[in-house]
Amino acid sequence: MKPIERTLTLLKQMFKDEPRFIMGRYGRNGWATCSFNKPLTSQEIESCLPEDNFSLPKDYKHFLTLHDGCGLFRTESDLILELFPLKEMLEMSEEHHSEDGLLSEGNFWIIGQIDEDWILIDKNQCTDAEESFKKPYITVVHPSDGLDMAVPLNLNFECFLERAIIAQGDYFWEWSEDLEMTVIYDDTLTYEEVDETLYLEDKK
Repeated sequence: MKPIERTLTLLKQMFKDEPRFIMGRYGRNGWATCSFNKPLTSQEIESCLPEDNFSLPKDYKHFLTLHDGCGLFRTESDLILELFPLKEMLEMSEEHHSEDGLLSEGNFWIIGQIDEDWILIDKNQCTDAEESFKKPYITVVHPSDGLDMAVPLNLNFECFLERAIIAQGDYFWEWSEDLEMTVIYDDTLTYEEVDETLYLEDKK
């Protein structure tokens, strides 16, 4: 069993009977469910892809043969982690590579969304069909930001998905920054005045 299969199998076992309560930073919480699309065959995947110099990484392709997209940690108000179906992913990526699109200056596939950020595959890391799964090709960016604000995660899809599931859709790549953070109490004089509106903020 490949790591991505193990990760998804364990996730399905956790959510198989009923919604589970999840919680994240800044007080986000709720009862959540997960849903999984039907798989694609290798032939279906290849038939969708344009003929160019880029190849989908093998670990991401393998995911598509398990599920053609999924919605993870769906609460009453949010869908925290979504991986798009292949056709939707290709159409969306082409749309945003247009002359005035966010990705007009880069080669990326938009494979999903984690909270408010797009999940991107850097196509420049995917020119070798056999070796690209070993490359750190996952990047995240907020749709309202430019690519100069994109954050390369130094992960392939398989590792990204495992960490995103463990983090229940939280921005796990920002956790290390929390070591440099503290609670800002502003003009609060006593602890009794502290409430849930006071969040972690950067010391700087």
